[in-house]
Formats: sequence, structure tokens, C-alpha cells
Amino acid sequence: MTAFITLMLVSNFPDGKIQEIAIKGVFVSTTSIRGQATRYALVGLANTAITALFIFLFMHWGLSVYASNAVGYTAGILFSFIANSVFTFTTKMSISRFARFLLSSLFCWILNIVAIKLFLMLAPSHTYVAQLFGMAIYTVTGFLINKLWVMKK
Repeated sequence: MTAFITLMLVSNFPDGKIQEIAIKGVFVSTTSIRGQATRYALVGLANTAITALFIFLFMHWGLSVYASNAVGYTAGILFSFIANSVFTFTTKMSISRFARFLLSSLFCWILNIVAIKLFLMLAPSHTYVAQLFGMAIYTVTGFLINKLWVMKK
């Protein structure tokens, strides 16, 4: 199965004109590892933006680094399960699959927290960079576990 994706780029010029550029012809297989990795990356970009938005917003509002991280990942996990089930791996959502996804997410989140702690031991004043480092660890581990166990048909 192949999905057709249209990418739309919008640019705003100094004179106030807006230009839209559609890039068509991006086909992404839903069954190949490369296609799934591409789709996972697209979902991951959206998921990362949602997670980071929640994390940084709650940090800005005074919540601790770790509490903000938990809020962000809760929002991201819910979005990720739905998007990866439907878009990335094209599998049916079920309670058992969601349970495996939560277990996988918990494991990845623990790795994320360990990565943040280690990073902050080396650079304690770089809390935002530490969050991004933890996200990278989470993402790579998450794809492998989802591909090989959670979303396996």
C-alpha cells in the first residue's frame, strides 16, 4: 500500500505577498521499513512539536523540569498512538495494542529521564537542550519497539 502526501510550503515576502508552493508526488509506502520510518518521522515531528510545546509552556508557567516533561509526554503519547496506528503502521487500534504502546512509551520515557539527568549532570544550566536530547533518545528507541513489537501485525 502506498500513500500520497502533498506538502505545502507557504512563504511570506517582505512586500506582504504570500506565496504557496505545493510539492506533489511524494509517495510513502505503508509496508516497507523505509516508508514506515518516513511516516514515523513525520508523525514524530508533529508529536515532538506537541510534546515540546506542552513541556516548554509548563516550564514557562513555573512547573518543574520533570513535571513539565510528564505533562508533555502524556499529551504526546496520546497523539502518537492514534497517529502511528492510523498513519504510520496502518494497524487497528485495540486495548491490547494500546497497553503495549503504553508499556513501550513508559520504557522510552524512563530512558528519556535518564538521558536528561545525565545531560544535566554535565550541563546543569541547559535544561531546554537536555529536554531535546531526551527526546532524541525516546524517538529512536520508540520506533524500534513500535516496529518490532507494538504495531506488529
